[in-house]
Parts: sequence; structure tokens; C-alpha cells
Amino acid sequence: MWINRTELKTVWTVVLAAVAFAGIQWSGGWLQTPLDSLDRYAIHLILESLAFAVCFALLILGWMVFVPTLCRHRLMTAALFSAVGLLGLLHAISAPSMPLYEGAVGDTPSVLLEWIAESTGAVGLLVIFSLGNAQVKPQTRILAIIPVLVTVAVAAAFVFRAESWNVSLIDSIEPYQQILTLLCYAATIFALLYRNRVERPESMLTIVQALIWLLLAKLEKMLGSGLGSPQDLFGEGFKLIGYYFLLKGIYFVLIEEPHRRQKKAEARIQYMAYHDELTALPNRRLFSERVRSEMTQSYKDGSRFALLWLDIDRFKTINDSMGHSFGDQLLVSIAKRLTANVNSPDNVFRLGGDEFTVLLSDIRDANEAEEEAQRLVNLFDQPLRAGPSAFHITGSVGLAIYPEDGQTLDLLLQNADTAMYGAKESRNGWKRYETRMNQKARERLLLENDLRIALELGQFRLVYQPLVDLSQDYLVGVEVLLRWQHPQKGEIPPSEFIPLCEENGFILPLGEWVLRNACQQMKSWHDLGLPPIVLSVNLSIRQFRQHDLCARIEKILSETGLPPRWLELEITESIMADVTYATEMLKQLKKLGVRISIDDFGTGYSSLYYLKRFPIDKLKIDRTFVDEVLTDRNDAAIVSGISAMALSLEIKVTAEGVENEGQVAFLKELKCQEAQGYYFSKPVPPDQFQSLYELDKSKRESAAANG
Repeated sequence: MWINRTELKTVWTVVLAAVAFAGIQWSGGWLQTPLDSLDRYAIHLILESLAFAVCFALLILGWMVFVPTLCRHRLMTAALFSAVGLLGLLHAISAPSMPLYEGAVGDTPSVLLEWIAESTGAVGLLVIFSLGNAQVKPQTRILAIIPVLVTVAVAAAFVFRAESWNVSLIDSIEPYQQILTLLCYAATIFALLYRNRVERPESMLTIVQALIWLLLAKLEKMLGSGLGSPQDLFGEGFKLIGYYFLLKGIYFVLIEEPHRRQKKAEARIQYMAYHDELTALPNRRLFSERVRSEMTQSYKDGSRFALLWLDIDRFKTINDSMGHSFGDQLLVSIAKRLTANVNSPDNVFRLGGDEFTVLLSDIRDANEAEEEAQRLVNLFDQPLRAGPSAFHITGSVGLAIYPEDGQTLDLLLQNADTAMYGAKESRNGWKRYETRMNQKARERLLLENDLRIALELGQFRLVYQPLVDLSQDYLVGVEVLLRWQHPQKGEIPPSEFIPLCEENGFILPLGEWVLRNACQQMKSWHDLGLPPIVLSVNLSIRQFRQHDLCARIEKILSETGLPPRWLELEITESIMADVTYATEMLKQLKKLGVRISIDDFGTGYSSLYYLKRFPIDKLKIDRTFVDEVLTDRNDAAIVSGISAMALSLEIKVTAEGVENEGQVAFLKELKCQEAQGYYFSKPVPPDQFQSLYELDKSKRESAAANG
């Protein structure tokens, strides 16, 4: 079994004490000769005086030092040994040839005082260390000293006022006093070890060492012939060593351990103030100090340094779909990869969220910084471990160089951040700060502010793009799309404002508005007698993570009157990353009676596993595969493979972005059931789509009449 350094020291103390005790017994009478030439009573007095000094030190530690942190063990030990010290001093000065010695009475008072001191100390230690420790108020010191004064006064009056003693009676009591003292010491050692059996602090083990010396001191005295004998003097020496260890133990409890705890707490606070708790990387505060230091050094020697500001692409999507626990694991993996692959791990910082910075000191030129920026981007070519699985992510890096891109800390950070946002437009790349980026950042901020009021002012509108059955050329569905008509900037494409809505959470009220208005519109077309078709509405990942999503959709369907079977919710593959949550949510949605389709299939977390497990009605092949289907063999193979797979799984397939007759013919050959795109119609306002809808109704009626 492994033991620590203090436990080993305790074992050696026991061995040393046992060897010293055995050595004294083995030496026999040869120790008697050198002691005959000395004044044994004077030596005895010196040893008792030293013992009293140690007891007084115990009183000072318990009475005066660190009073606000006074505890029960400390106070009671101080009070106990102030009494033991006084009784021991009275014992010493009442010995033969001492001031309080009376020849008519003999040395009985001295012997009794020694017994009382030993018994009081032994019983008191057992009581103290059998009780639990707790903080006590400083005022209790007065209450603790009263028993001390009473005990010493009663004992002194008892032994000094008697004119004679029954020596035979006292001799008969002596064995019981000796056994009681030894048993109390042994019981105290057992109590200490038992109460601290899980963790043995140094202070407790030091007190155990003290008790061992005190126990051997009593044994040594028991083997002697009385006051002044060699065994008595060695016993006093052992007792003095025991008192020293007791003082040392109380010192550990009082000063050493609190000091260590305080230093440890201060070090922890200092560490936490300058390091990130999750990744253990230096934080924003330490980063700011380091950058200021670099600025000072660069100003002195004319050198340059660079900041690389890294932001993880689509991290909010990962957090929302996989959960924050998974996101934290991913951040830890990112931190490990960064520190393992940069020249100076101390120059990697986490500023918060998914933002990291790398400080490049004393660069030669801008090319060196740009090469490091590209290397930082390339670090994420390989997937990261997060828990039991590997996950592929990308990062965007903004680069700012001192002093060209900012001569103050705030300006340099702002420009590096601006460059990073510029890189995020294309993602998985880097950009160096340029002056024109500030204008773009301001425009982005203004656009985000305008989003907040656009819904209230009615600036959003819905457009509709038909889904066509390729075999019969009929309308089978319609996808609703969102447009923003800005009063000054005109129509803003969804690619600009939807990512902003995802970031700031505005997608939740906006998505609910889209769903409600689209359902109302479809119900009104049904009420006009138009053939029922499926309404497809995009569902953002933030909406999908709402635990009350089913209740919200059910409420909208109930209020608008649209039957659930005519509503199709389009989700992206990224939602499927958290398999457990996605499975449960999709099952709940299917219970409502709505349909589920996967949008942009093939561009995200594609997996045949969830096609088998999840209740999916349709796959929508992303337009990037359809665009080059006639000229690119790879795209043709992908579209063909998806179609064949979906047919075998009895899942419908819709091709997006169909723009010419050749694509239509190719898709028909693959038995792709549905398509949408500009070949059939661009997204149009409700009135124009109603015209297409009515034309489709007439086509169906004509076909039925001719059929």
C-alpha cells in the first residue's frame, strides 16, 4: 500500500522512539555512573521548566494567534496544557531540595502533582480528539481558562494543605494511575487514526508522534525507582520531546496548513483570473497584458508582431444540434490541437465562446504571418476527437499586424475581429485586415439592427416556388421562401440576413411568422377549391431544438385550419448530428401527421444510418449536384446514386435547381419523382402562384375529361 512522506516520517519516529526506549533498558547500570556526578534534581527542574515553556507556547498559540479562526481543538488544547504546565512546574519546585519541599511531608505532594498533571493531560487529549472540531467564538477563551484556574487551585490546595499522607495507600493507587494514563494515550492514538482513516493530514500525524513519545515517557518512568532516577530523567526527556511534537502539530493546524491553503487558494485565484476554466488556455485578460507587452517591446526595437483571430465555423449550429456538453468537448479538443501545433503553446489564447487567438511575436514580414494563418486553417483538415467520435470542422482566421493594422490594443483587436468576419463570408480560410472591411462590418451591424424592426414594420414577404411531379407534369407541392424588402437597400437576399437571424436568435419569431402565414395562405387556396398540395416550410436548427416545437406547430395548424398531412417540414442534415434528440423530435412531429423532408441532401452530415432509422418522407437533392449533372460524371453519379437509394428505401426524391429540359430528361430517366427550379417557375408572390395553381387545376380537369 502506498504511503505518503508524512506517514513514512511517522513510522520512522515510532521506530526511533522504540529503539531509544529499548536502548535505555538494555544499557542497564552503565548509565547510572555518569548521572551520579550530576545534580539530578536540578536536571529534573530544568526539564520541567522546558516542558512548562512548551506548554506556555501552546497557550499563546491557542489564545492569541489567528483569533478569528479559533477552533475547538486549538482552544481546548491550549487550555489543557496551560493547566498541565502549571501542575508540572508545581511538581518540580516541590521536589526534594526545591523551595516548596517540606521535609515533614516528604515528596508525596510532588508525586501527586505529577500524577495529576499526567492524568489530566492524558484524559484531556482523549476527550479533545474524540470530539469533532468546529469554529468557536473568541469570547469562549474566557470560559476555557476558568476550568484551568480551578483545576490548578484545587490540586494545589489538595496536596499542599495536607499535613501527612498515607504512603501505603498512595503506593497502591500508583499502578491504576499508570494504567489509566497509558490507556488514555493509546485510546487517543486510535481515535485520531480512526477519525482520519481516509485522509491523514500532517498535523494529525504529528500529534500521533507526540502521543507515542508521551506514552513511552510514562513507560520509562514506570520502570524507574522514583524521582531523580535515570529512568525518571529519560522519561522527562521523552515527555519534553512529546510536548515539542504536540506544539509542532498545533502549529501545523494553526499556521502551516492555513498558510498552505491560503497560498493554494491565492494561486488558484491567480490562475483562474488569467486562464480559461474549460480549456486551461490563457484568457482574454492575460492576452491583453501580453499584447500590451509586445507593443512596448516592438516600439523599443522596431519589431512587428501579428494576431491570428480564429473562429470556428458554424459552431452555434454544432452547439444547438449536439448540445453544449458536446460543444465543450469540441472546444477542449480544439485547444489541444492548437497548443500541440504552434511554435509557442503559451501564445495560444481563448477569448471566449469559440474564439481563439494566436500571438506571433517578432515576425520578419507579412508573408510569415500569412503562412501561419494558412497553417492554422489547415490544422482542421483532419477531424477532431470529441468524446467517442471524430468530428470534422472548419475555422475562419482574421489576421492583423502591428503596427500597420492598429497601434492600440483595442484597435488591433477590433481589426483582427473584422478580418475574421471577412473570412467567415467564405469560411474555411483566412483574411488580412483591410480598411474597407470596417465599412462592411458597420453595414452588417446596421443590418442586424434593422432586422429587429423589420417584422413589426411588415418588411418581410413570402414567395412560393412550385414542386412538379415529373411523370405527370402536375403541381404536387410548393416551397415557401422568405424575402426582405428593405426600405433603403431594396430586396436583401436570404443568404445575407438568414445567418444573422441564426446568430442572434431572431430566427425563432421569424420562423414562426413564416409558418403561420404560409399555413394561412395554403388554407385559403384550399378553401377556393384548388387541388390540395403539400406546403414545404424550412425549419431552422434553432427551431428544431425548441422542446415545445410540436406544441407550437400543432397550435398554428389548429388556428389556421390546415390539415397536418399537407404540411411538410424541411430540415437540414446538420440537425441529424445529435441522433438521440433528432430521433425523438422527429417521432413527435410524425405523430402530429406532418411530413418530413431533408433539404440540401448530400452537403451535410450524410449518413445511410439515419435514413433507415428516422421517419423521413422525402430527400431533396441539393442544386450543386443538379447544376452540372449533364456535364460532370461525378455529379451525375451522385444524383443517380441518391435516386436509386431513395427508391429502394421507398423515400420520395425532389431535385432542386432544375433549369433546363436536359436536366428534366435525365431526372425522368432516373425515376426521380419531383423537381423544382427556374425551368418550372422562379419563386413568385402569392397572387402569381395562385394563377399557376389555377392553371394546374384546369390542366388536371382537361386530362380527366380526355382520359
